[in-house]
Amino acid sequence: MIQRQVMKRILSLHHRNLIPSRSSSSLNIDKLENESSSAEVIDEEAKAREEELERKRNKSRLHEPHRNVVHDKNPYPEPQLWFHGTLKYTRRTFGRYGQASGVNPAICWPTKEELSNSMEYERVAHPFTIMEMVETAKQQRKEKEETTLAKQAEIVKRVEKLEIWKQELQDRILKKESEAKAAKDRKERLIEEVRRHFGYTVDPRDDRFKEMLEKKEKEQKKALKEARRKEKEVKMVERLFKKKNEARNEPVVADVAEEQEKQ
Repeated sequence: MIQRQVMKRILSLHHRNLIPSRSSSSLNIDKLENESSSAEVIDEEAKAREEELERKRNKSRLHEPHRNVVHDKNPYPEPQLWFHGTLKYTRRTFGRYGQASGVNPAICWPTKEELSNSMEYERVAHPFTIMEMVETAKQQRKEKEETTLAKQAEIVKRVEKLEIWKQELQDRILKKESEAKAAKDRKERLIEEVRRHFGYTVDPRDDRFKEMLEKKEKEQKKALKEARRKEKEVKMVERLFKKKNEARNEPVVADVAEEQEKQ
């Protein structure tokens, strides 16, 4: 508003002084210069007053660049840092604020050097043609599908064996439980034998009781070891007899096959 009033006053002064009067043949140049200088002073004062009003209106006390960002304006209409004049920053400013940024849109088009670099990058980074890339993608998809099918088939096989594995696990658990129960029973029998040895009730914490129990345990371990050894020998003999019988039957089977071929 203040600027508008000042401009009206300046224009009125110029209008009065530029229109020559009928009585004079030339303009009063000195007077015109004085009035122009006074108008400039008034204009500067009005501008300073307007800036002061704008400053007072800014209740946020933000700096101008930050305030421009808040109001979605170009934060730096004039370059203030070294990178504000770079091509990358200028293009980004136009892309963000458009025509309001005051940037010439022509600079957004790539230069010859940039086009050359981009083409060189594409040639190195993507050396294959579109058809070659399509074939490669098809092959990769096929391999991925085959891998997936193989995994699914393996899962099906494992699921089929799941019941067998469950039964094996259950058998192992039962075996361990039976072994633990047998060991507990053997321990109880040993304790009972030690008590019968003494002929009266003995405190299990007594040294004599512990000594006799240890002796009985050693005898029992020795007997178990001997039983396992004999069992192993029996199995070995059975295996040898089985192999011997198989070796005897092989010639007989071969003779029968030859006779069948002759017939």
